[in-house]
Amino acid sequence: MNDSLLHLYELQKVDRQLDDLVESRGELPDRVNEMRAQVQDQRQQVEQIRRDVHEVESNSKKLTGDIVELREKVDRYKAQQFDVKTTREYDAITFQLEDAQRRLHTNMEAVSRMGIELEQLKMDEQQMSQDLSDMETELGEAETALSEVLANTEEQEKELLKRREELASHVQPFHMTIYNRVRPAKGGIAVVSIKNGVCGGCFNAVPRQLVLELRKGDKHAVCEYCGRIIVGEPIAIAVDGEPEPVTYDVESEEFESGEENEE
Repeated sequence: MNDSLLHLYELQKVDRQLDDLVESRGELPDRVNEMRAQVQDQRQQVEQIRRDVHEVESNSKKLTGDIVELREKVDRYKAQQFDVKTTREYDAITFQLEDAQRRLHTNMEAVSRMGIELEQLKMDEQQMSQDLSDMETELGEAETALSEVLANTEEQEKELLKRREELASHVQPFHMTIYNRVRPAKGGIAVVSIKNGVCGGCFNAVPRQLVLELRKGDKHAVCEYCGRIIVGEPIAIAVDGEPEPVTYDVESEEFESGEENEE
């Protein structure tokens, strides 16, 4: 019997048990991962809006300082207009005064706009921070629930993963390559046994000569319909044991048949 195929068939069985284990946890692991991503995104948004608040505050503070200086210049230029001796000096002072007044007006409008923007940013920051706190609380509760679920299956998962590693080490690379390629595409089932002359995966008929060859248990086939690895019954029996015989309740059938005839 081909040991590599034997271990590969058992590997498939272990992987299905692992799949069932993951499915038993429901959508909670995916939901927790999604919530973690949402919390991280919210944190980044809160950090960004805090940077925006700091930037607007810094710009507003700088412009406020400039406004104080410009007001002093305006007052100084107005006073100098009365001390000039020539028209040229008067025109120069007037030009500087008008420029300072224009800049003062522009800065005051900018500071006013920044005040409104800053107020809105702080309101947004407060709301986003509260949303983040709520999201973190919800995430903590979900992570606690997930930890409890994982704790119930942790030991079983460890044992299965250990067994999987042992089995995989005894499977030929060629078989593992096919297995790893087919399994994701076929709902997690890449290896099946032949059953009554048909593929155990898609239930299409296998050529009779190939059926006879697979019965020896020393080779495999790839189903021409579904692409799964097909092994012979000896390998399946070695892993799963002898299948239970199908029995019929003959007396019941005869009794039911008799009742129908009487009717």
